[in-house]
Amino acid sequence: LLNAWLSKDRTILNVVGLKLASTMNRLNPLDGLRRFSTRLGSAFVDDTEKAVFSIRPSDNVYSFFMFVAPTEHKKEGSSFTSDTIMSYLLVLINTFMQGLLLFAIFNKIVVGNIEWQNGIMKVGGADWGLFESVAGSQSCNDGGSICFVDHNNTFSCAPPSVQLTGRWNELDTNGDGTWTLQEATEARKTLQCKYAVDPVEVFNVFVNFLKHREDVIWLSPELKKGREIPKPYFTYAAGDIIMCGYRSKDMCPNLLKQGVFHVPLKYKTAPRVGVTTESALSYCYDLLAPGGLCERMLPSTYAVWRTESEEQCMKPKFSKMVYENPGNGIVKSLLEVDYKARINYARSKTTIFKLYKCIIIALWCLTMLVELREIVMDITWVLRYPSAASFGDDAVKVHDDAEGNATYTIQGITITHRCLMGLVSISRLMVTCILLFVGVSYLLRQTSYIALIMDAVALGFIMEISNLLYAQVLHTKVREQCESLDVMEVPMYGCEWLNQRPTLVNFIEIFAVAAFVMVIMHFWYGGTVEPLYEAIECACVGKGTHCREADRFSYDFWFNYWKEDVPNIFKAVAEMRKQVEGRNDATSAASTSQLLQKLMHRAKGSAIQHHMRPWP
Repeated sequence: LLNAWLSKDRTILNVVGLKLASTMNRLNPLDGLRRFSTRLGSAFVDDTEKAVFSIRPSDNVYSFFMFVAPTEHKKEGSSFTSDTIMSYLLVLINTFMQGLLLFAIFNKIVVGNIEWQNGIMKVGGADWGLFESVAGSQSCNDGGSICFVDHNNTFSCAPPSVQLTGRWNELDTNGDGTWTLQEATEARKTLQCKYAVDPVEVFNVFVNFLKHREDVIWLSPELKKGREIPKPYFTYAAGDIIMCGYRSKDMCPNLLKQGVFHVPLKYKTAPRVGVTTESALSYCYDLLAPGGLCERMLPSTYAVWRTESEEQCMKPKFSKMVYENPGNGIVKSLLEVDYKARINYARSKTTIFKLYKCIIIALWCLTMLVELREIVMDITWVLRYPSAASFGDDAVKVHDDAEGNATYTIQGITITHRCLMGLVSISRLMVTCILLFVGVSYLLRQTSYIALIMDAVALGFIMEISNLLYAQVLHTKVREQCESLDVMEVPMYGCEWLNQRPTLVNFIEIFAVAAFVMVIMHFWYGGTVEPLYEAIECACVGKGTHCREADRFSYDFWFNYWKEDVPNIFKAVAEMRKQVEGRNDATSAASTSQLLQKLMHRAKGSAIQHHMRPWP
């Protein structure tokens, strides 16, 4: 029984195996793909068309100019009529209006924005711009930019006086630890060429700042005389001058939040800052407020830098913040500041805005593509349409349609009309190219959602001027005369295989427009938006991964400055004071001894003379 059952079971398994093998063969994916491609190939039809342009009237002044002369010649017996003169006038008016509006947009908006951006890396003349590159430059820095890019691709946006505070080695040329007026004078030409500020003037600025803090720190006699600045004094004054680089008193709460005053508030190491949030703000306000210490004592280049940077950063935007004093734990509500320029460019860097801008620019490019198609059709018509001389009086035929309206058939055009139409087509091509360039430049610069769509609408309005003039100026009967035309066919130029497949050409055009938009967006963001955003962020709020001031004057810098440098400065100054007072005591003692000797000498001389005096 067992053998019989196993034999029966093996038979069943063999049958199932054969069935599965048959099924797998039928479900072979390669065979399925072959069958699908065969069916697809048998279903696909290579839809071809005649390689000709079908020329028909459209509702713009160019179409009116194109067809009014032949129809007028047939209707009136002459091409020189009031209708043809009107066609010339409308083309001129359309060109003038579009040209004027494009000039206004380009000159006042695009060029104005380029000037605001400082030529996207270039500063000319004595104008102040946003940033310039000094890499590889052999010319002097003329102070023509708020920010400049160094050889490490790092932005420096501090005023010239602040830039010198971090370059002690270039000031103390002999390396003796003291910056003298003589050194500033000798290095005057070199430093002024490099940083666009007079080092002698900066030297006097440091002296004046230190004199202003004389109630807090003892000053040496030579410093008071304005002859030398030892490094401890330089470091002490540098703290105040670096603060001037934050430009506006609105930045003071931001500095609290960044921890600039964390150490003096917690460890009580800086009398000028104090130990309360209010005293720290007061110290900051005294420096950065309009008419404050920075504005009064720093060179005139600082006032220019401050005014220009405020214009570049645009309107301030405030948001609420809470600051807790690390020393006493008292919490205070403050207003943190940001700036419109930085906010706008930060928004323009988001993915959704990039896609939004791509769509708008792509639609504008497609609009220009449609215009270029019409121009190509017109030029092909001018070059390939038969001559009127071949048809004699039948160059233009007229007949009635089913409704009894006159319909014209243009079979040939005259040499004169061909030349005039060629000139109009070339001028139209030039205007379209300018429109494409100005329109793309106009849309690229925008950083607002609503403003971007409104800019696109404005450009569309400029494009519609020819349609508006045609619809609003011309009488209905005149328009009907040019619109009552039979379709004209003109053989195309170019690859006949492609010309016979217009849908394939449309695919190529769509991909070409998409590639064009992607390329210009890539270069625009890589070459303009990214460096411009870095410069704005550095200049306006003192932040950024490529901002020299953000790296040089970071939290660690201020921590070390208040925690280590300032206490060490007071110790060094105390030692200097002891040495000076010791020398003064010794000098004073020596002077007293010499004076006594002189007095004794005079006294002895008088006594001898008295004794040698003859008796009366």
